[in-house]
This record gives sequence, C-alpha cells and structure tokens, in this order.
Amino acid sequence: MADGGSEVENLPKTSDSKTEKESHESSTKLEESEDTLEVISTDSNSRRRIASESSLNEDASYAELQDTCRETFKKIAEYLNGELTASLDDYALLEKLNKLTTSKYQEMSTMAKTLITTMEELDGKYKSLQPYLDQIDRVEESVASLEQAAYRLDAYSKKLESRFKRLEKR
Repeated sequence: MADGGSEVENLPKTSDSKTEKESHESSTKLEESEDTLEVISTDSNSRRRIASESSLNEDASYAELQDTCRETFKKIAEYLNGELTASLDDYALLEKLNKLTTSKYQEMSTMAKTLITTMEELDGKYKSLQPYLDQIDRVEESVASLEQAAYRLDAYSKKLESRFKRLEKR
C-alpha cells in the first residue's frame, strides 16, 4: 500500500476533482489488487496445502510402491533361485547318471576284452587240437569200415558154419 500511496502523491495535480477521482480509482484498484493478492495468497496457501497433502499421498504411494517392488523382486529372486537350484539338481543327477553309465560301459568293455582274450585262447587251442581231431575223424572212419568188414566177416562165417554143418551131416 505504501507503494500505491506514493503513486497517488506523484500524480500531477491538475484539478481536485480529477485528483480525487483518480485517487478514488487508484485506491479502488489498489483495494482490488489487495483482494486479488489475498485470493492469490489464499489460493497459493490452498495449493501448498493440496500440494503438501498430495506430496504426503505421493510419499505414501511411493513408499508403498517401493515396498511392493521390493517384495516382487524378492519373490522373483526366490523363484529364479528355485529354478536355478532345480536345474543344478538336474545337472548333478545327469552327471551321476553319466558317471554310472561310464563305469558300466567300462565294466562291459573289460568283460568284452576278457571274452575276446578267452575266445582267442580257445581258438588257438582248437587250432592246436585240429590235427588230433582230424586224426580222430580218420580213426572213426577206419573203425566204421572195420565194423562193416566185421559184419560182413560174421555173415560169411555164419554161412560157412551152416555149410559145414550141412556137409557134416551128410
């Protein structure tokens, strides 16, 4: 107001009625300005209060959002940890199965090598016995031929005996 009053004093003084009129207009304008300032001030206070409440609500919402995000990330981390643990367990099981399979194949390989060695030994023994087996086959053929000869000789001797008996009877 002090500024508004000094403006009125600085106005040129042409006539009293004009001055009074201008003074009145000035004071009216000044009062309107003060009312506007009060409204603006009140409006500004309201805005600050609303902004403050909004800020509190935003702070509360922000804090709640942070808590929710932390919990969500914690749950996601637990889930991923569980998935990774399950995968690790699967890989550990596969590793055990591979080791068991490897040991079984090594046993089978050892057994196959032993069988191959044994078969080679048996084959060697068979080859070393082959001349004797051939000889046995020849002896068997000879025995069979001798048996046939013995049957024929027996048959012939029976014929001779029967002839001799017939001749003797006569």
